[in-house]
Amino acid sequence: MKLKNLTELADLLRGLDNNSPRRKMGFDMDKSYEHRKTSQHHCGSACCIGGWVQYRNRNTRKLELEEAVATICPPDMSKDEIFKLCFPHDYLRGFDATSQQAARAVEILRDTGKCDWEEAMK
Repeated sequence: MKLKNLTELADLLRGLDNNSPRRKMGFDMDKSYEHRKTSQHHCGSACCIGGWVQYRNRNTRKLELEEAVATICPPDMSKDEIFKLCFPHDYLRGFDATSQQAARAVEILRDTGKCDWEEAMK
């Protein structure tokens, strides 16, 4: 499955089951590959929003995470907002986001053009 837009990304994130012992990948905005021993993912931030885009879109695997996410965003979407989605430094709790909260952050970005981790984490 190749992700074509932000709606498909949100749907993918909503469908992740991080607790299944059969999962090779889960979701984690804070852990890098070396901390996810069960992951077969190749990116340096396995299991995050951008990592899932790269996993689903092979042609984005050599791109930076935010560049990979930009490939499924409308062309006029702010690169700064996409960066905030991938690296929620302004709202640090974003690194503790569940896949459901991350899906909500993607939907907020899709619907408003702004990344709002504070709203997504509610």
